Amino acid sequence: MVMFAATSQAQDKVITFEQLPQAAQNFIKKHFDAQKVSYIKEDSNFMSGNDYEVKFNDGKKVEFDSKGNWTEVDMDKSAIPAGIVPENIIAHVNKAFPNNSIVQIEKSSRKYEVELSNGLDLHFNSKGEFVRIDD
Repeated sequence: MVMFAATSQAQDKVITFEQLPQAAQNFIKKHFDAQKVSYIKEDSNFMSGNDYEVKFNDGKKVEFDSKGNWTEVDMDKSAIPAGIVPENIIAHVNKAFPNNSIVQIEKSSRKYEVELSNGLDLHFNSKGEFVRIDD
C-alpha cells in the first residue's frame, strides 16, 4: 500500500512529450516508440527539482531526473533495449546468468540495481562492478 503525507510539497501533473527535458525526449526517441506513450507525469518537488515518469501503453516505464537523465527503466518482463545498460553489467549477467535478461535497471550516483527475468536483484557500484545479489 502506498501512502502519501498530507504535508508533502510534491505535486504531480500530466505533461506533453514536448515538455520533457530534451535529453529525456532524445532517450525515448532512441530506445522506444514515442507514439506508444500512455502518459507523462511531472513530479514537482521543492527540495529535489522535477522528476518525470513516462508510462507506455504496454506497461513499460522510464523515470528521469530534472535534467532528463534516466534513473529507472522498467520493461515489465521484457529485456531492456540495447545501449541502456553499461557493458560491464551486461557482461556479468551474461556470464553468471546466461539464460536471463535484464528487465529493470535503476541508477543513482552511487550504484546500479538490476532485476533479472528470473526475479533476482543484483547490485553494482557506480562503475558497474558487481557488489552483491539481493534476496
